Amino acid sequence: MKRLNNLYYSKRIKELLAELQTAGTTLVVAPMGYGKTLAVQYFLQEQERCGKRVLRQSIYGAGAEAFWQGVCHSWRGTELGAALLQQSLPADANAKTLVLELFRQLLPQEPVYWFIDDLHLLESSEVIDFLFALSKAGFADLHLLLVSRGQIFDGSRLLELGRKVFCLDKHDLALQRDELAEYSSRCGLQLTAQQLDALHEACEGWFSVTYLNFLNYDRYQRFCLDTGSVYEMIANVLLRPLPSEQQRLLLLMGQPEEFTPEQVAYAYGTSCRESVGRLLECNAFIIRLANGRLRCHHMLKQATRHAFGLLPEAEQQMYFRRLGQWYAQQKEYEEALDWLYRGRDFDGLLAAVQQLRDWSMHPQHRQHLFDWLCECPPEILWQYPQAVLIIMRRMFSLNMVPEMLQVKEWYVTALERNTALSQRERDNYYGELEVILSFLAFNSITGMSEHHRRAYKLLSGAPQTLSKQGIWTFGAPSVLGMYLRTGCSLRQTVEDMQECMPPYYLLSGWHGAGAAELTEAEALLLQGRIDEMDMPLQKAYYQAEKHGQECITICCDFLEMQRDLFRGVYSSKAEAYSRHQWQLQPWKQSMLLNTADMCAGFYYALLGKPEYIPSWLTDGNGQQPSVLYPARPCRNYISAQCLLAQGQYTELLVRWSDWEQECRPYSNFLCLLYLQVQRAAAFAGRGDVTSCRASLKQALAMAEADKLVLPLAQNIALLRPYLEQEAQGECSAAAAAALHLGQQMEAGRGQIMSARFAEAGLQELTEQELQIAQLAAARHTNREIAQRLSLSEGTIKQYLNKIFAKLQIDAAAKNKRHQLERFFSNS
Repeated sequence: MKRLNNLYYSKRIKELLAELQTAGTTLVVAPMGYGKTLAVQYFLQEQERCGKRVLRQSIYGAGAEAFWQGVCHSWRGTELGAALLQQSLPADANAKTLVLELFRQLLPQEPVYWFIDDLHLLESSEVIDFLFALSKAGFADLHLLLVSRGQIFDGSRLLELGRKVFCLDKHDLALQRDELAEYSSRCGLQLTAQQLDALHEACEGWFSVTYLNFLNYDRYQRFCLDTGSVYEMIANVLLRPLPSEQQRLLLLMGQPEEFTPEQVAYAYGTSCRESVGRLLECNAFIIRLANGRLRCHHMLKQATRHAFGLLPEAEQQMYFRRLGQWYAQQKEYEEALDWLYRGRDFDGLLAAVQQLRDWSMHPQHRQHLFDWLCECPPEILWQYPQAVLIIMRRMFSLNMVPEMLQVKEWYVTALERNTALSQRERDNYYGELEVILSFLAFNSITGMSEHHRRAYKLLSGAPQTLSKQGIWTFGAPSVLGMYLRTGCSLRQTVEDMQECMPPYYLLSGWHGAGAAELTEAEALLLQGRIDEMDMPLQKAYYQAEKHGQECITICCDFLEMQRDLFRGVYSSKAEAYSRHQWQLQPWKQSMLLNTADMCAGFYYALLGKPEYIPSWLTDGNGQQPSVLYPARPCRNYISAQCLLAQGQYTELLVRWSDWEQECRPYSNFLCLLYLQVQRAAAFAGRGDVTSCRASLKQALAMAEADKLVLPLAQNIALLRPYLEQEAQGECSAAAAAALHLGQQMEAGRGQIMSARFAEAGLQELTEQELQIAQLAAARHTNREIAQRLSLSEGTIKQYLNKIFAKLQIDAAAKNKRHQLERFFSNS
């Protein structure tokens, strides 16, 4: 009796697969048709019989977003899965750290086998980086099984993983001559030694081609050893011999990535369960998945899709339409969209969109988003204003602003033409439109507020386009860094924020709570009014914590860190941020980890401890962690301050033009001011007096009207002599105020350095340096020290410069020996 569809695993293969039980990560890499997936599935079925937990994930497209959706789906029903749903695919070091910490904390306390198939279909380096980080972490109970046609990790990464990874390739999976003989015997075929030799030589152990030859031999008593294409073999052996009905059914099976027998029968349009069953029984290229669905092997899928494309267009559209309607009936609306569009069922398409208020959107949908509305007949479009609204929201998030504005006109027309809407429904739709249009007014506080106020009057409930869980600051640590648009507008900006935020709170459920008070506190800090900022800062803290707005709390911390530098108080929050030991729970947005890095980096740059600055802030290799576009100007001026602290003056000047350009789209005046000050400081560091004075004059002119002296004071170490000169010039008030505030910061910084870092700094001194430092602290002159130690005054001066550097005493400070005295009194 023939048993051609029976799976075969040799003793050798079973022994290799047994190694997967002890491997942290297994890479199975071989060309198509070598039985990669079947071999891993056989191993996993054995593990399931032993009670082990198995997760399966298949890759169906190139997009990283779809991959992450698959990750979350694989881990659904677990605490880890719930946490991962709050994240996106980690694209930078902070996000990877957060997600790996989630795995460490929330992995089930039992062995888990996580199988990810068809990784060769991905075109995302971020996915491979994440899988490598997961493999390198080496969680004891997690077994990662990765299958691909091509290389997954390069040689250097394989070397780094070492024994943490186990590899199988096509030579391991290929049928050997004796295995081929056993396989044919188990299938019930009686082959001669000569036939086996010829088959093994032609197929080279290629499992799928061997199977196709077995089928052909069983039907025609001959092998297909000279075929030019495996796809042609599939068409000749599996497709063309079938009756017409079964041919159509097999073509339909090859269209979706996964399918059910009921779905195929629905798409075909008549009762054909028996024909579907016969197809499944006699075709080993149709694989049954763990979720109960079925999938065609890639080779069969490619052959059937080619044949399907030869059908008349009207017939293809009919099948596409039915597939889309099937998904819609199953409430799989995202899956339905593309099929309905290809089937030209715009009525069904827009009805499905209306079910997708929290639409995550597949990558292919972005390509068709505008086409859907352009090609939809107007009489259908007018019946679905809610669907048009949802598409507009997605267009804004994808930066399709011109298209969005065009769709706005269609949206208004749809509302006016839809006579079935009640006045309340119509007002709600117009209110939602106002919320969307408010984003186009960013960063005009009053402009956005006008839309918010109109929306509040129109809406009868909370808008669907806003979420209290979103990051109100876009990841920036400074509110005025985003919203201060021009000079001479600081007071007005503060008043606008205080007037406009309360209506927004009512509209959004307290999204961004504390921002108005925070803006006032930041304005006072920028003007050097340190003691006046405490009350609004504490109010901002209270509102943010009361309403769960972590992004505002981080901005409060950022101000507090800068304020405490003037008071000589070391910031424990900066230390916690630099180590990510902060109050946010690990399942919150990873973007806020990058905000925390920016806060800590800026603080340690001002403190003069560049070794504590997160490396990504100064790396410049283009792989910087993600912040949303409106927050990038803030990130840039923080990076510039970190480069100054590291003495990388040339690097700052090289990047300056790009950073300055990123401030222009939204008129980020405060960020421009910081960059202008930092440019002057970089020129000063290089000794370029002319360029420094020119940049400083521009900065002072920008700062003077609103007395924004903080950026100047924070760079006093490099700019002091130039500010002293400008104190006699046109902007004398701003220069004098900056000098006074800068001296306060230097004094506070000196107290922190002597109190916090004195002991560590003294331990770095050699015996000779320590002796010289003690004499200098006792107010001996260089000549006196030189005479006592029988050294030259020049040598003593060189020693003291080294000592000041080791003890982090600013070489430009006038009271260096006084700071040195404090070091010894505190140590």
